[in-house]
Amino acid sequence: MSICTFGVYELYWCYKNWQRIKERAREDLSPFWRAFFAPFWGFSLFERIHEAAVRRHLGIGWSAGLLGALYFVLSITWRLPDPWWLISIMTFAPFIPVVQTIQEINATEPAAEGPNGAYSGGNIATVIIGGLFVVLAVIFTFMPAEVGA
Repeated sequence: MSICTFGVYELYWCYKNWQRIKERAREDLSPFWRAFFAPFWGFSLFERIHEAAVRRHLGIGWSAGLLGALYFVLSITWRLPDPWWLISIMTFAPFIPVVQTIQEINATEPAAEGPNGAYSGGNIATVIIGGLFVVLAVIFTFMPAEVGA
């Protein structure tokens, strides 16, 4: 979903996780703004998830600071010239171990809404349409520019 939405899904994911943290910790924080500035708040979000896993005695093999830094760096690579901006498509990579950890946490303490293990019609449409845009973006990135047109 992240690739097919050019990273917008990551913002939604961050928003939902900050929302859950706000509800559970009863903190006065803004999930919207923390998601909006996700590359800056990624460090804190990953750290909170890491701490939640440690409290449940789950084996964690990743560093919140390292993944936060990687997410931040990947998030700014969209400003690179062609074709190097394509590196920014990989912003989902730092989320992989974090999502796996959340799945482990949910296995010990299931979420109230239950597991989300299926794609909805909207998800499928997003993957198809967004995937086409990604393919076109890659193709046009490598197409030679017309000279003197």
